[in-house]
Amino acid sequence: MEYVDLAGMSPDGVDEILDNQLVGACNIEEVRELARIGHKCLHKSLRKRPSIGEVTQAILKIKQRRRAKEDTMSFADGDFSRVMSRIEDQQIELSKLGGLNGEA
Repeated sequence: MEYVDLAGMSPDGVDEILDNQLVGACNIEEVRELARIGHKCLHKSLRKRPSIGEVTQAILKIKQRRRAKEDTMSFADGDFSRVMSRIEDQQIELSKLGGLNGEA
């Protein structure tokens, strides 16, 4: 497998902190998104840091995209019970997220 040199690829510096061995071992776009979230949490100005609700929403979006992709693949494999279980899990997560938004 060929490894990509990630250094210098992103203007925000996210790619510079990534280990080249992650390429091919995980979804690099998900890793980049998580690193961006973490970077925002480290902002010097407290007011510019995201709230825990915003962080939770961003992470849930990543998880939901991953699940949607997995579910699409499951439909192709005919694994409908797994898909239904995932839909139920997503409904629970969305209801929790709704509760977080109400508290903010």
